[in-house]
Amino acid sequence: MIKICSMFMKGSCIRYVFLMLMINLQAQSYKEYPPVIEDFNNDNVLDTLYSFYESGSTFGGTDIKIVNGKSNEVYKFSDFGCYCEMKRIYPIPALLSKPENKPFLSVIQKKLFSEPREKPDPSLEWIFKGYSSKKKIPENKYFNLIIYPEVNWDTEKIKIPDNYSLVLNNDTLNLLLNEEDSLFSVKDKTAFLSYCGNCHFYNKSSPELVVSDNEYKIYKTSHGIFVVKGDLQKWLLVNDLNLTGSPEKLRWDSILQVDLIDKYLIIQFSGAPDIFDSIYVGNIETGVLGRLKYPFRRNVEDYEGGLVIGDKIRYSDEEEESFFVSYNDVFKELERLYDNLKK
Repeated sequence: MIKICSMFMKGSCIRYVFLMLMINLQAQSYKEYPPVIEDFNNDNVLDTLYSFYESGSTFGGTDIKIVNGKSNEVYKFSDFGCYCEMKRIYPIPALLSKPENKPFLSVIQKKLFSEPREKPDPSLEWIFKGYSSKKKIPENKYFNLIIYPEVNWDTEKIKIPDNYSLVLNNDTLNLLLNEEDSLFSVKDKTAFLSYCGNCHFYNKSSPELVVSDNEYKIYKTSHGIFVVKGDLQKWLLVNDLNLTGSPEKLRWDSILQVDLIDKYLIIQFSGAPDIFDSIYVGNIETGVLGRLKYPFRRNVEDYEGGLVIGDKIRYSDEEEESFFVSYNDVFKELERLYDNLKK
């Protein structure tokens, strides 16, 4: 379990890992692969690679161990992680970062990670920029989180990527980590990032047009929202566990109801299997996004399950009673927060 928790980015996430592992012990599976014996570093001495896969209902991954045939050094790496994460980060141990061990690192990279890229696609870039701008605001009347990624309109058509990986350096790592993270030691300078682009299409073969007007066309994937305005487009929201929250499993869509009011989107964001979802409100033009502190109870039958009723946003309590807040008041507060962010 210590090994598993070391792969997670956040103290609260570590506690979550332990809880889920205890719940899912009976659902675990294990598979050991035959050893691979090969001269990986071309020193004319055979090396040995051992690997095995283990999984539960919410976690899984492959552990690799390579034994250097000449020095008997052992190099270990694991991509174990939660099925709730589209973006996963794995530190590269200092031993594997040594120039003489680069061949072993390359073997691990090819075995565990998808096609490498030099830079993030626009959906992952939205997540990166979201980390640089997120701010918790627990004392606010309406919101408890604000995100301002500063993503500009682009003329290039949005294309959902396949799964891919990146190699991150300290600058980007510092952006994605926070003060609660104990994942990286001082010696860890780089990391692999895996991004599940295919997760956008878990339950959809292509982006779905969910709402439109004379100005905007709003598309959703299983885990993101992007907007098209004439020849321009941009992402407005992408699922990330430590940024926006996430369902426990990515095969459950995170983007549910989407309402378009003038230049604003009101979004039901899944918290499954919890019965309460988050409500996000975003300004399409500026890209600023806020999460309401009010939860929305999924599958409540009153008001036909609608998120927006008249000129109000509906939310719920644990007794399934509905409450309402004026969306115009919410929009005004979002703009006030946006103005403060720009100062």
